[in-house]
Amino acid sequence: MHKLLRYYNQNKLKVWMIVLAIVLGYALLQVLNSAIANQNTEEENKDQETTSNNVVSYRNESESMVSGEKVSSLYSDEIGEVINQFFTYCVNNEPQRAYDMVANDTKQLLYPTEQLFEKNYYENKFAGNKQFSFQSWSSSDGIFTYQVRIFDNMLATGQTSDNYIEEYVTVTVDAGSYKLNLNSYIGRKQLNVKNEDDNLSIQVATVDRYLDYEVYTLNIQNKTDRSIILDTRRDTDTCYVVDSLGNKFEAVLYENKSEDLEFSPKEMKTVQIRFSDAYREGLQIKSINFTDVVDSEEYSLNNEIEGNSFKVDLY
Repeated sequence: MHKLLRYYNQNKLKVWMIVLAIVLGYALLQVLNSAIANQNTEEENKDQETTSNNVVSYRNESESMVSGEKVSSLYSDEIGEVINQFFTYCVNNEPQRAYDMVANDTKQLLYPTEQLFEKNYYENKFAGNKQFSFQSWSSSDGIFTYQVRIFDNMLATGQTSDNYIEEYVTVTVDAGSYKLNLNSYIGRKQLNVKNEDDNLSIQVATVDRYLDYEVYTLNIQNKTDRSIILDTRRDTDTCYVVDSLGNKFEAVLYENKSEDLEFSPKEMKTVQIRFSDAYREGLQIKSINFTDVVDSEEYSLNNEIEGNSFKVDLY
């Protein structure tokens, strides 16, 4: 102890300089930590906003995940608000108000009544206390599709989980206002393109586009006095669509009943056929092709007979 006091008395200035340096260093460190914390908070607030409705939205929501392009600033705010509002209604248990924001095409195809919407969409995705996030998936040709993730509200449940429900919605203008197509449905396009020969008349009325496939509605007439099979389904690649680059996408004919493809003499009916072309930027289907059209009677006698071809050019 005596040695310490003697050292202190002999080196007072040096000791106090060391103490002062330590105090100043600690104070500077605290200031720097506080500044860094404030900066991080500001950046987080910019990139992520959490509202009182358990809704999480992101600053970069307009940057498309597929193409890397951004939704134009002319639309991004309005589109973001529409998506935000729809899912806010859903997580806040207001399905009636959410249903008012659904596009007419989705209503006609999937949810013709509010009761069906609540049972088959709302109850399946929003049971319990939920949050959501969304970001642009693709934006081209005036079609804006967003990926939405729906997950448990961790603050409310006190549990963490990597599980979430993935949904894809497309924003469209309906009756002068923005509406949403749901369940990966992109929308309907009227085509009304027709081709005919001595045997068949096929009108391609509409196409319903989904993220992973398309469904064409065809008005087909057998013009002959004999029964016709539009496709025998003995092979999987005899009915297909062709895009502008020459790529072929096969029909998913196992989803059709046999009677969908069989036509009595002079019979006319409407058939829907699904094709496996996934939606992508610049996708343009050039034609629909049937390459295994046969006479029913001849086919029953010899199922090895060669089928005839029929094509409808879409543009």
